Amino acid sequence: MGIKSKNSELELTVLQPWVELADRLGVPRSIGQLYGLLFISNAPLSAQNCADQLHISRSSAGQGLKQLKELGAIKLDFKLGDRAEHFVIEPDLGIFVSRILEGRLLPAFTDFFKAFHKNEEFNLQISKARKDKLLRWEDKIGSAYNEIKELL
Repeated sequence: MGIKSKNSELELTVLQPWVELADRLGVPRSIGQLYGLLFISNAPLSAQNCADQLHISRSSAGQGLKQLKELGAIKLDFKLGDRAEHFVIEPDLGIFVSRILEGRLLPAFTDFFKAFHKNEEFNLQISKARKDKLLRWEDKIGSAYNEIKELL
């Protein structure tokens, strides 16, 4: 993740937590790099700026920025007289977290529990205690999601 800058050590220190967060959320590391770079930047950056500073391809930067935009983590910042799109972070991290929850985590659990309820063979093979435990987890996940949603 080489970054060209006088402050590259500081930038690496600041970017690393974003990369680790991206890993934990199940999104590509480059998404964490891009978000972290925009987070520490005092000015809007274009895809080319990001690619140059992170030593990644222009297309990787463009794809990552597109995903971050779709997640609500960044937004466009137009510069008069410049045809390139420039990006800045969305200061409300709640939008980003909410979209990750709704777009990735909740659907994964929802699909799992739908399959669990539908699959009679699976239900016949597990004990009542384990079935009850899965049902409790389904309730807990739903409750936790609702509580997190209220916080955001």
